[in-house]
Amino acid sequence: MNSTALDPAVVLPMPAISPDRGGLQVLMGLRRNAYTAFPARCLDEPVVSYRVAGRTLVLTAWPDAVRHVMITHADDYVRLPVGRRVLGPIVGQGLLVSEGEPWRRQRRAMSPAFTPRNVPMLTQHIIRCTEAACRRLELSCGAPIDLLREMQMLSLEIAATSLFSLEVSTFGPQLQRMTSEYMQTVGRLYLSDVLLPEGVPTIHRVRRALFRRRWTRLMRTIVQQRRTAGPVSTARDLFDLLSEAHAADREDLLLDEVSTMIVAGHETTALTLFWACTLLAHAPQWQAAIAEEASRTDLSVEAAASGMSSLVMTRAVVQETLRLYSPAFMTGRLALRSHEVCGTTIPERSIVLLPYWLLHRSPRWWVRPEVFDPSRFLNGREPDRFTFLPFGIGRHVCIGAQLALSESILAVASLVRRFMVTLTGERPVLPVGTLSTRPDHSPRFVLRPRRMG
Repeated sequence: MNSTALDPAVVLPMPAISPDRGGLQVLMGLRRNAYTAFPARCLDEPVVSYRVAGRTLVLTAWPDAVRHVMITHADDYVRLPVGRRVLGPIVGQGLLVSEGEPWRRQRRAMSPAFTPRNVPMLTQHIIRCTEAACRRLELSCGAPIDLLREMQMLSLEIAATSLFSLEVSTFGPQLQRMTSEYMQTVGRLYLSDVLLPEGVPTIHRVRRALFRRRWTRLMRTIVQQRRTAGPVSTARDLFDLLSEAHAADREDLLLDEVSTMIVAGHETTALTLFWACTLLAHAPQWQAAIAEEASRTDLSVEAAASGMSSLVMTRAVVQETLRLYSPAFMTGRLALRSHEVCGTTIPERSIVLLPYWLLHRSPRWWVRPEVFDPSRFLNGREPDRFTFLPFGIGRHVCIGAQLALSESILAVASLVRRFMVTLTGERPVLPVGTLSTRPDHSPRFVLRPRRMG
């Protein structure tokens, strides 16, 4: 099928970009929805800065600025303390928020689980879990379903089995509920997180502490379940590697790393699958092309790892989904020293926010950026490295990026090969950026068996 003729103008609505009302309004907007928080001038000016409560707030969605902050002068910028406040209750001191030498130790401990030699083994887990999910979805018999919830369960099963050799039947529903609860309540950014010192008590910090207590109990239960199962008989999984790296006196850190990998691993991939299905529901020709491509590919447990290279169009759809709806839509840094970035002075102790989603949707770097057009990733085309950052960049780039990409490609191919995906209702689905890019509501999908000619 000729990719140039496939649904060339699929455009899904976006929340309105905020007018420029000042830095305080930007911070307040981040709590509600980052997709409405940044002013339109961020698309035209390399650096936008404000003074907020005696601090400098810097916004930049410019490739040269990203390179400066994340690569060439990375030692002069550290993760924002506010990130630990917001994420700490759910990931503790895990890899997602650690810095310096603790981060280096944790990264070294996890790296062996994500090496290329493990891809075939991880792919087998992905296919087994996806096939089980497809069998569950067949039972819907064309009735409307909550596909977001189904994709959350699928990605949770993949994360639990591939990284920790765990079955999710006992803890999966509770983990899903608590993750969603956190994302929608105390996991949001509050002005007090940015403007008040760490030691000042607030009602939000009390609520986070209470959540942390409940969450830690759940993590202890999960870790105990894994320990009861004993070492895996095949290649060692991530839990074995982490247990060796963190001695008995670092039990709390082990719990935090398990939390980080399960939560980050399943939340981001589930959202990628949800947004891919949403886009494909509006692009039936692309959907048919993927189904045809997948039908020619051996997606069995034994052959999927080698067959994945044939899923060229499916990969392009996933990449375009990540461009439009990156789960990790933004990052932030604290400037340890004064710097000049793109001709603008960034003072020491400035808060620097890099909204990747604006880079991904800027007409300066992309042709018709509002259009869902996976062909921009076909025929050997690759975007500039600093304009496409779904997994971040630099030393803190997502350690599980290749696993997440493989999981998304194989799951989308398997689902679309089996089902025609359609949406019910006409209410548009809008992205809400808080800790990740979630939909403003969970629409109902209908999956019908696909009959290939």
